[in-house]
Amino acid sequence: MSAHPNILMDRYPNHLSRKPGLSLMTWNVQGAGSAVFLSMLKELIRVNNPHVLALVKTQISGATAQRVCDRINFGGKTRVEAEGFSGGIWLFWRPEEVTVTLFIHNSQHITVEISRVGEIPWYYTTVYASPDITKKELLWKDLEDFARTHNRPWLVMGDFNDTRFLHERSRDSECMRRRCNKLNAWFETNNWIDLDYSGPNHTWSRGHSADSRKWARLDRAICNSSWRVMFAEGSIRHLVANQSDHCPIIVNTNGFAPIPGILRPFRFQAAWMCHAKFSEFVANNWNNELPLIPFIYNFAEKLQTWNKVVFRNIFERKRSLERRLLGVQRKLSSGGPDYLWKFEQKLRGQLDEVLREEELLWFQKSRMEAICDGDRNTRLFHLSTVIRRKHNRIEALQDGKLGLGRAIC
Repeated sequence: MSAHPNILMDRYPNHLSRKPGLSLMTWNVQGAGSAVFLSMLKELIRVNNPHVLALVKTQISGATAQRVCDRINFGGKTRVEAEGFSGGIWLFWRPEEVTVTLFIHNSQHITVEISRVGEIPWYYTTVYASPDITKKELLWKDLEDFARTHNRPWLVMGDFNDTRFLHERSRDSECMRRRCNKLNAWFETNNWIDLDYSGPNHTWSRGHSADSRKWARLDRAICNSSWRVMFAEGSIRHLVANQSDHCPIIVNTNGFAPIPGILRPFRFQAAWMCHAKFSEFVANNWNNELPLIPFIYNFAEKLQTWNKVVFRNIFERKRSLERRLLGVQRKLSSGGPDYLWKFEQKLRGQLDEVLREEELLWFQKSRMEAICDGDRNTRLFHLSTVIRRKHNRIEALQDGKLGLGRAIC
């Protein structure tokens, strides 16, 4: 798996990574059967737009798994069935962006070849390492055997169910020390490179008190030297943990750029009616005795002020909650105070509420009459809104005498 650096630079020149990067996301979902999970997943897809998506520990199989997979909007898909109520790996990709060729699939990993026009093909493995140490060692051996017979850039990503260092977990023990040493020995033998990450130090946490809480960096992305040279800017980001004890992790082969702010014009929002203080605001400011037209004008001004001060911009609140949640999870990963666990649960609940309000906002803007499956498909609603605006837009007025047009944009 190792090679001379100069040879690597000749084989995988830097200009190959100047194209838009590929995004690959993996998430230990701890069960993929609930409607809440599907809504959260669709929001993650909408915001992060991964080209390749891996879900591990799905815990469902057969017809039930097929129904859920069909509602995840990717053209390419393959899966390893769960064994009873444990395990399960699903892999999705966008065939219009990447070509995926399946090599190996078993209960602990799916390995594929990813190719893209103008780029050298490379390998990608999504991992769900068994908690059983004996089975886990079989996984490490399986990957070693693959490396001996395949010599291309390679990215391995997923839930390793172990840590490399003791500082990557909340509790220390002699057993954990031996497990860290064993994983590090495997890293060194195979010359694996850990990708740099941003976000909380841990990717898994459990417990809501100082006595019961645990956390660890169980999920990670690693690569061989060929992949690291081919994608010099590639990095990993730990996303907000919600609906699972694990946070999703995402790799972009060209690194991450700041997400630009979103500006929206003021409109009456149906989501206001979901706010706990909206009814109180209407009761305190509505007056049937005043003339309707001037009253409506005055009421609209008060409502606009209420929107800015109390309700506030949905997208700003969502970004603020995500930043706060990431900050809390980062603090908890380094042994934060006990009250932060309850605060994290509170923030998760608030984020779910904001996501529901955002869904309602896009539903209103799209002027659609129904949400077919009850899914949070804000991308669809956004697209419908853009199309409607395009149809309604006046591009020019024609002078009847001269036959000239004037743009009035």
